Amino acid sequence: MQTPDTYDKASYHAYGSYTEKPVNLRSTNIRWLALVLTCFINFGPYFSVDNPQALQGSLEDQLNLTNVQFNMLYSVYSFPNIILPFFGGIIIDKLGARIAIASFAAIIIIGQSIVTFGVAQKSFALMVIGRTVFGLGGECLTVAQSAITAKWFKGKEVAFAMGASLCVSRLGSSLNSFTSPKIFNWTGELFAPFLLGAIFCTVSWLAGLGLALLDRKADKQEGGIVKAGETDKIRFQDFKEFNLIFYLLLFNCFFIYGAFFGLNNNLNDIMVSRFGFTQNDAGNFIPIVYIASAIITPFFGLFTDRFGKRVVFMIMSSVIFLIDHIFIAFLHDTTAEGRRNYGMVVALGGIGLFYSTYAAIFWPCVPLVVKENVVGTAYGIITALQNLMLTIIPMVLGAVAEGTKDFHSGYFWTEILLAGIVAIGLSITIWMYFVDIRTNGKLNKPSAKEGEEDENKALTA
Repeated sequence: MQTPDTYDKASYHAYGSYTEKPVNLRSTNIRWLALVLTCFINFGPYFSVDNPQALQGSLEDQLNLTNVQFNMLYSVYSFPNIILPFFGGIIIDKLGARIAIASFAAIIIIGQSIVTFGVAQKSFALMVIGRTVFGLGGECLTVAQSAITAKWFKGKEVAFAMGASLCVSRLGSSLNSFTSPKIFNWTGELFAPFLLGAIFCTVSWLAGLGLALLDRKADKQEGGIVKAGETDKIRFQDFKEFNLIFYLLLFNCFFIYGAFFGLNNNLNDIMVSRFGFTQNDAGNFIPIVYIASAIITPFFGLFTDRFGKRVVFMIMSSVIFLIDHIFIAFLHDTTAEGRRNYGMVVALGGIGLFYSTYAAIFWPCVPLVVKENVVGTAYGIITALQNLMLTIIPMVLGAVAEGTKDFHSGYFWTEILLAGIVAIGLSITIWMYFVDIRTNGKLNKPSAKEGEEDENKALTA
């Protein structure tokens, strides 16, 4: 005989009797298979997007690029994403994440293939075209991945799931930083690491197809579950429903992530030109940032799911990041041949600590502060504004570095500028802390408690 636990409480409340719950794959162990597939969706793109960073010196030498031109490879990636993630989020909410993941991942493969051909032909123009095409799919794929992860792990496990996904993505970035210089040295061909990136992007696309099939089966077995977009149409009036907390999250990401990627895009060259490392040696140490993130992020996600205090830890991580930028700015240069300033390795550890804690907290906050039918749109808006900053800041940093090249290789003032950007983001985070307290403290509550409150609201609606 079935117990009341196998029946739908909401149906009892509405109709006065229990009806059997539909099968819900998302509450079984199948969700861990879905998590594995979700994790690998962005592995290839994360490996590929930072191919230029790992090979900056070689690219600038062989293609005769200036620092501004090099940073343009990141600006053209971000430029289309000022607008596209917003519309991509609407597409995800209307049509579902499955179609979006398959489509955007395919665009990424095309873009990386063009970049690879451009490097082989030593054509900067082709590289710019390829990076632009890559950008057309890159950030939208992240939006789709975040939306489907929230769908499968809504409630007490969402921060862990997103943390695990970020973990594997960061391993892709780490693998790029470590292997790309070595592959170039081994093959003597600059395009070889980019070709490997195209192969990894294809593997990620296949993982996305597998997840799409699993998600479709879950929807069918949950019978009666309405797909995103079938009843709720996204209207511009929906933006009025976003509260102040959401907009503070939005601008916090604008500044904090802008400062992170502004630094990350030039890490290899900073270590080579200021602190005495070779391109290959820098590639050995830069993975510290991503490995720290890969190890810490999932566990920190579990911690915040259980204990909350999200905004408090966002403040702490931003303070660590601010200190890191100031530390790098004033760290002594090492110009003597064969000598390195290993203080930069300490800074890499601090950056990794910041990145692992901030990423574990920020993205799971979004489903907590917006309605379920506009989660994709919310992620799209955040990603779009983030890429506005990431379009502007690489070009500004490149110009500052070129204009002050005789002073700490141009990277002193870039770090001072980035420290100022982090300080603005930190101020917004502190503001968000006080707003959250005044509005029931949702971001600082444990996820389990939030889930219980949402269920009680559903039963009393």
